[in-house]
Amino acid sequence: MNPAHEEREALESAPETAEFAGRVALVTGAARGIGAATARILAARGARVAVNYHKSADRAEDVVAAIRRRGGEAMAVQGDVTDPDGTAALVAAVRAGLGPIDVLVLNAAGLGAHEARIAPAADLAWEDLEHVVGQQLKALFLTARAVLPDMTARGSGSVVAVGASLARRPAPRFLPLAVAKAGVEAAVRTLALEAGPHGVRVNAVEPNLILTELARFIPEEARRAAAERAALRRNGTPEDIAEVIAFLASDRASYLTGSCLVADGGTALA
Repeated sequence: MNPAHEEREALESAPETAEFAGRVALVTGAARGIGAATARILAARGARVAVNYHKSADRAEDVVAAIRRRGGEAMAVQGDVTDPDGTAALVAAVRAGLGPIDVLVLNAAGLGAHEARIAPAADLAWEDLEHVVGQQLKALFLTARAVLPDMTARGSGSVVAVGASLARRPAPRFLPLAVAKAGVEAAVRTLALEAGPHGVRVNAVEPNLILTELARFIPEEARRAAAERAALRRNGTPEDIAEVIAFLASDRASYLTGSCLVADGGTALA
């Protein structure tokens, strides 16, 4: 048998760790993509996971079912994280169903798949920029505001936001997303300063182009070009980023806060 194949089989059959045992995790936008992969990994490592969705109820229930088949505990929770009342109700439902939130993954961007226009700045209206930035930062701010007070009162907790490498390495035609993700980075660092004295860590992961369902709106040529620019010569997967999120959320990263880890396959090296 091929040694690489043997190693892969061993990894797939190895039991997951229980590093999140006894903890409750809320993953926003967890019905698909990076959010779904993160929910599955956290549950496999012992967390009781709230799988948040806005409109994709069936997909969220599929994620929950997959977690339960592996012996994990999860619940699907509807909530629009760009709406103050919806966010408050979402967090209340998680607390009632699973308990106080120990891990918050801010994955939802508050945007539909086609809402972020990809075009030169000269072809954009102010409203294009305002909408993308506003929705992204509302999704982060409203959820963090609803969860952080309880974490700081208890003296523990971990928050991980999903940003993008565009915040540091802008690309033509992506102005709204670049500005929005730069805002995520600034918010993470500010929240880390505020929450740190209370024992709560706040970090971010900043991926480049990841092969989620949303990537289908990006031309194939652009996807290939992104893979060629990466030192690893491939596009990232949701699982690649979910593993980074799980690390940042875990006690293994206990001295990391205010960090924005770029997970781009080495693209920034070029």
